[in-house]
Amino acid sequence: MLYVKKLENGAAAANLNADKALVGEDVLVRISRLGFSLTYLPASSANWRSFPPSPRASELIQAPGTVCFGAFLDDRLIGVAAIRVIPGGWSEILDMRVDAASRRIGAGKAMLGACQAWAESHHTQGLKLITTDQNPGMCQFCEHEGFSLQGMDRMALALTEPERTKPLAQRSCELIFYKQSKKG
Repeated sequence: MLYVKKLENGAAAANLNADKALVGEDVLVRISRLGFSLTYLPASSANWRSFPPSPRASELIQAPGTVCFGAFLDDRLIGVAAIRVIPGGWSEILDMRVDAASRRIGAGKAMLGACQAWAESHHTQGLKLITTDQNPGMCQFCEHEGFSLQGMDRMALALTEPERTKPLAQRSCELIFYKQSKKG
């Protein structure tokens, strides 16, 4: 049985391990007068990509005011999400991940529901989530769950060790998604 419950911050942070996914498409971001849109292009070949926990998120998860939720399948922790209220009246999902062997059973959606309920109980404008263009699965999840791409940051990751060796045009960028609350 799948269920989500609130975790103690330390317990959740200990379970934010690097995540791997077999990726067969690339994300193309288009910018127009109407805003941003995403297109998914087949990659020349599928490859394994690793998504380590963000150092920023790992630090912030320990900060006061951050709440962590865990997804459990028959008492086994299979996913973790961390959220906090940020200036401007939004709730930011700092990190959300589901064990690769336990995907596509609704754990991500269940944790997102818990985060959304928490955000609404704190009377925020809605949810903010940052991912990268190297993670098409998360981008598709965000779009499917009603988030809209509202910004991107090409320099946030450009000087990190793994990205520094790539040509500038191939470096990862952060994609910033928002989902307004029902009251907004």
